[in-house]
Amino acid sequence: MRDTGGTVVALNWTMANVFDISRGDVWFSGSDIGWVVGHSFIVYGPLIRGATTILFEGKPVIPNAGILWKTVEAYKVKALYVAPTAVRIVKKEDYDGEYVKKYDVSSLKSFHLVGERCDPDTIWWVHQHFPHVIVNDNWWQTETGWPIASNFTNLTDFKQILPTLPGSVTLPVPGYDVQIVDDHNEVITIPNSLGRVVIKLPMPPSFMLTLWGNDEAFIKKYLSDTPGYYTTGDAGLLDERNYLHIMTRVDDVINTAGHRLSTGRLEEVINEHPSVVESAVVGHFDEIRGDCPVAFVILKGKDGADSLDAAAIEKLIREIIEKVRHDVGPIARLEGVIFVQRLPKTRSGKILRGTIRKLVDGETEIKMPATIDDPATIDHIRTLTTEWLDAKKKKALALAAKQANPQHH
Repeated sequence: MRDTGGTVVALNWTMANVFDISRGDVWFSGSDIGWVVGHSFIVYGPLIRGATTILFEGKPVIPNAGILWKTVEAYKVKALYVAPTAVRIVKKEDYDGEYVKKYDVSSLKSFHLVGERCDPDTIWWVHQHFPHVIVNDNWWQTETGWPIASNFTNLTDFKQILPTLPGSVTLPVPGYDVQIVDDHNEVITIPNSLGRVVIKLPMPPSFMLTLWGNDEAFIKKYLSDTPGYYTTGDAGLLDERNYLHIMTRVDDVINTAGHRLSTGRLEEVINEHPSVVESAVVGHFDEIRGDCPVAFVILKGKDGADSLDAAAIEKLIREIIEKVRHDVGPIARLEGVIFVQRLPKTRSGKILRGTIRKLVDGETEIKMPATIDDPATIDHIRTLTTEWLDAKKKKALALAAKQANPQHH
């Protein structure tokens, strides 16, 4: 539940200062109107400002990977707001940006990303093909209704737009006192230390007042775990410049041999590989090491891994595993790399890591998430994880047999 006045104040301020949208401007949010971005930034926000808002229904590659840019040209769009997933879908089919070159996108001044953590490689792709625009990865939640952390394209307090740092959502927005706490709810003051992201109370306008008809659930879910703070459920860090980095959901932090690993950091490193367009890392339970990271990887090109032979696939697996070991550390050794054509996601673009984890741990009864965009992805992942688990089991049995019957020379 929200109050009308506070929501109007927050959305008007955001459209003006974060997105630089005013009367007469054209705003394009390629989101689902039933999701919170649809409420806040397809309907209310731009219309409160007196701007033109574009409604877009469909996938960003139908009829081709240029449909977004065609829309920008047709309506002289000033600011575009999409999920990183949409960019990755386009990037997979048009990595070299040939479709971008076909349209006049000179009206576009800013390119905003929302809905999930945006990996640096996706931001670099936007920078490469839209060098004249400001790229702004911002973070917020359905519960807040507007950005918690963001860059600002028109904030008078700053003499210039803040530098974009791929992998970071820049600074907390005025009104939000964002802090990082450890498992004991002690504030972490050392920069670059991974912990739980919380917001000190009171919350700013537009934040939910409660859950409809359920005050107890509201208090239990959002306020009880971190007294005096709003529990975001995300894990992240603040760096030396107070730039905020949202790494993953708290539930997705992997504990491997006593070390806490961020799946977001592992995905960031994997996505830097020149053949990779997107990845999802989940923990696979091991009795000795605890959670062992397994990577589900989408390769560039329409056919992805299907176009490669066994030798090329093995070479890629070795390269990805070695890259993670080198960039993150030996403790982050990937237990497996599974190439997929697509990942199960919500309609807002969030990867359903909990569902993937259940599949990789061999659970057979999977409840279909109500928010899933493409239910067929569950069967796709199930088939590939079953094959991987069978191969892993055969390898373990062969190793055990070899150890039980050693050959003496």
